[in-house]
Amino acid sequence: MGSPLDRPLDVAVFKDRRALSIKPKTLSLRDLSTSLPVAASKDAMRHIKLGAFTGKPTAKGSYRHNAAHATVSGIEADYDAGTMTVEQAVDALACAGIAAMIYTTPSHQQPGKGHRWRVLCPLSDDVTPGERQALLARVNGVLGGVLSAESFTAAQSYAYGAVKGGPAPDVRLVDGRFLDHCNDLDAGAIGKPASDRGAPQSAADLSHDQWRLDKAAAILESAAERLSNTLVERNPALCKEAFMAGGLLANNLLSREQVMDALLPAMAANGYLDSHAKGDMSDVERVIDAQLKAGAREPFDPSVAEDFDDDPDDDIVDDPSIDYLLGPAPVDHESTGGLPYLTPGQCADLPARDYVVKRLIAPGQIGCIFGEPGAGKSLIAPRMAYEIAQGEPTFDLRTKAGPVFYVACEDQEGMAGRVAALHIELGDADTFHLFNTVSDLFSPGVIKGKGSADLEALRKAARQVRPQLIVIDTLAMAMPGLEENDAAGMNRVVQIGKRLAKYGAAVIFVHHGTKAEGNTPRGHSVFNGALDFSVMVKPADANGIVRGMIRKNRNGPPDLDIAFKIGSHRVGTDIDGEPVEAPICLPCEPGQAENGKPKLTDAERAAYDLFLEMAANGPVEQAEWRKRAADEYHVSGSDERENRRRAVTRAFKGLLKKGEIAVENGLLTFPYAVEIHDFDDDVAGPDQ
Repeated sequence: MGSPLDRPLDVAVFKDRRALSIKPKTLSLRDLSTSLPVAASKDAMRHIKLGAFTGKPTAKGSYRHNAAHATVSGIEADYDAGTMTVEQAVDALACAGIAAMIYTTPSHQQPGKGHRWRVLCPLSDDVTPGERQALLARVNGVLGGVLSAESFTAAQSYAYGAVKGGPAPDVRLVDGRFLDHCNDLDAGAIGKPASDRGAPQSAADLSHDQWRLDKAAAILESAAERLSNTLVERNPALCKEAFMAGGLLANNLLSREQVMDALLPAMAANGYLDSHAKGDMSDVERVIDAQLKAGAREPFDPSVAEDFDDDPDDDIVDDPSIDYLLGPAPVDHESTGGLPYLTPGQCADLPARDYVVKRLIAPGQIGCIFGEPGAGKSLIAPRMAYEIAQGEPTFDLRTKAGPVFYVACEDQEGMAGRVAALHIELGDADTFHLFNTVSDLFSPGVIKGKGSADLEALRKAARQVRPQLIVIDTLAMAMPGLEENDAAGMNRVVQIGKRLAKYGAAVIFVHHGTKAEGNTPRGHSVFNGALDFSVMVKPADANGIVRGMIRKNRNGPPDLDIAFKIGSHRVGTDIDGEPVEAPICLPCEPGQAENGKPKLTDAERAAYDLFLEMAANGPVEQAEWRKRAADEYHVSGSDERENRRRAVTRAFKGLLKKGEIAVENGLLTFPYAVEIHDFDDDVAGPDQ
């Protein structure tokens, strides 16, 4: 009789942890040990399951779920506690006479991780998923009960192989018996461990800790995802998730509204609302409230929760980006009361910031392109978006290719023509999505805590597609009923932008400027203050050049060369057979927009940059600008303040003479702004 390591096993191979594709294979563990693939990243690693699945996916397309789990050809288990070495596991299995394959994970012996490995044990014959736990308990008993709780999830799959640029996995084969022949091990079998949330906690207000708040939000989102896909035993599943949320609620890391906002739609999505609650949402709310109250008696601090670094904690697809975005849990420091901080060395080692448009737009940020009607803001925005979808440079700035959502809430038919013109000019962009039926992102939804139907549909699409960029054109038409000069209204706009940016997209609002080409977007200052970048589109000059003036940029310099002319393309014919032309943004060659523009001295450039910085937050008083320019060494590095003051005066006169700034009523402004005093939001209030 041959070795159990050579028995051909049914193996389900999934493309990655999301399991949106499946490939059944027949492999022995010995075969598997010599064919470990290399993936571009951890999230792209192949996943395996010893056994077979029916091939019927969930509603969201995952082929890996309990209902589709047909047979088990071997037992898999995960170890991530960090203290037991591979050698110790090999010795224990060999002593018990169990045939097995052990391989380390990409996190093995990484900083703060310790020893991490997985064990696979072949069976002599296929069994049902219901028999799996008893067999796994034999392995857990031999290893001293160290296996993770996730190992006992029936349809749990496991990443295998290596990550490009990382160490190759340490693979060990242990010859011995088939696990289902080891009846003598039942006496020492150890079943699924209880969930470990650390030592019992007392309720505390942890809302000051942004990392814990973000982690709690991520946990709640994963809970909602699980519930959305739960088609059986939905009431127990709801109770479990709501109980857990109650523990977070006790520590002020979630609100009841957040929990309802997440869990109620999930129960509607899985059919529970119709089949059990007869459409009465209040019945579901009562269940959640009861579990929140019970869970609050066991406060939950996510900073001491068990680590789900390598795999999701059950058979439902998790968001693979959550842990990456949140980063590792902060280390408690008694000297700062547990408040996390970075040392200078850690600051120096931070990874480089990613970008959508290099030096201008970063993932997850909120920006604005604004200007007066007809200036060209709805031409530059689709051009930039189209080139991002193609991964081509835009205005000579490098882009990262990815899907783009362009939400045309104004002149939808006209925007379709402009996109057609871009297609003629630039070629295909299959990941550019024009949404021309969205009309309301502002109104509250019919479910308490939810947004409008359009907003929720757009959020769902963003969660599924993960676009690089979402453009809302225009803000005014997308937000019916918005009072732009009201702080609460504009704050809601900001929150809508953040919700859309939650899945990594940068969000751009196309908006109007303040009257007479003001240098900030129209509306209350809470909006401008929340922006990471903004571009003001100045109408065409005598040479037909439209300039995009950087008014705010947290990712690069304020003097990027963004300029274009307006052209047109024939995009079809009308009902009379006459040609239809659509306008198109035609970027100028780098430097072309600067022709005839006076060159600034270094001192003038420094003085002008300070003006731009101050102008991004509202009116700039000349006296305050002069004081900062001199006191903060912006214009001159002289040790004598009087010398610095004179340098500021010379730079000021130079900027006036060259037409870069103007003065009105003691305020500095741009020379083309006629009504510098007109700031709609400049009123006394708590936000000032």
